[in-house]
Amino acid sequence: MSAYDLLIKNGEVIDPATGTRSHLDVAVRAGRIARLEAALPAADADQVLDATGRLVVPGLIDLHTHLGFELHTKVVEPDDICPRSGVTMAVDMGSTGAFTFPWYREKVLRQATTRVLEFINIASIGTISIHTPYYVEHYGHYINEADTLRTIEANRQDIRGIKVFATSAMVGEWALGAVQAAKRVAKAAGLPVAVHISAPPPSLEEVISHLEAGDILTHSFTPHRQGILDEAGKVRPAVREARERGVLFDLGHGAGSFAFSVAEKALAQGFLPDTISTDIYYANIDAPVVDLPTTLSKFLNLGLPLEETIARATLHAAQAVGDTERGSLQPGKIADIAVLTLQEGQFTFVDSQKQQLSGKWKLGCEATIAGGRIIYQKVEE
Repeated sequence: MSAYDLLIKNGEVIDPATGTRSHLDVAVRAGRIARLEAALPAADADQVLDATGRLVVPGLIDLHTHLGFELHTKVVEPDDICPRSGVTMAVDMGSTGAFTFPWYREKVLRQATTRVLEFINIASIGTISIHTPYYVEHYGHYINEADTLRTIEANRQDIRGIKVFATSAMVGEWALGAVQAAKRVAKAAGLPVAVHISAPPPSLEEVISHLEAGDILTHSFTPHRQGILDEAGKVRPAVREARERGVLFDLGHGAGSFAFSVAEKALAQGFLPDTISTDIYYANIDAPVVDLPTTLSKFLNLGLPLEETIARATLHAAQAVGDTERGSLQPGKIADIAVLTLQEGQFTFVDSQKQQLSGKWKLGCEATIAGGRIIYQKVEE
């Protein structure tokens, strides 16, 4: 009987949780990381994956997605995008509410190879009829705090937070009241809220004043007027104050929520995203988002170091959802692993405003391991 089920050899391991960046082999046994050492014998494993010239990192975690649930009449299934992107865990950000979550739990969460978690929408209809006049006018009518809390309590293993839309462009007069309702439920449940921003009213300052340590502001690099920069291009004082008290700032790229111009100004002022996520769904999967490695590549080419870029889609994302079993390659952790390529060349990336960024680095996925099992391996052409 072999000592290991799987041995990933000859790769460059990057584990932000431990500050590791070194050429090491990763041994897996019974679905968990068993050893992390140099030159482990291939004969000791049932299966060997050669990662020569590749990066070996914790399985990527996409903190903001819309997968497995109809959004604007179309669906992107988790297993159609996540394994080939190195993503072993994804978070659905508010597609479902108390009315629709039970269906989603049985039809998506229980059937996907990818581990999918939920931030339940404070409105019980989730995103059904989103971006319609009905949704704008009636969003608040579907906020039932007691029902949402009951749904959370019955599904603790799956629901890790509450999602709320804080822009009048999407939910009309209900925006600020919805944030306040989400916070009441969050406090009762002991969970964070994730807040979508784009266009005022209310002002970002009004929204962010309700957020506490562990809460998440998503679409934080949006070009819209609820964004983190003021009219002069400076990071708003309220944003810095929120970070100081522990509010997290998530990218949430999306079809219209990320601008290179905002990122460049924020990075120049030392303001980095805490987590990097895609907000992926059918309208942005071909462009501009594509996948999480492409989104991470944009920040590499904006000047964020590789280790810090990887941290924002592994360790930081795991911490944001309270998962202590993932986000690291430490022995004993669940063996969720991504084997990535880092190509050097001439590449062009596009943001949500169709602005272009030229760069020389591009991440891609070579193989994905979830719970110690290879669920994706790129076929060489």
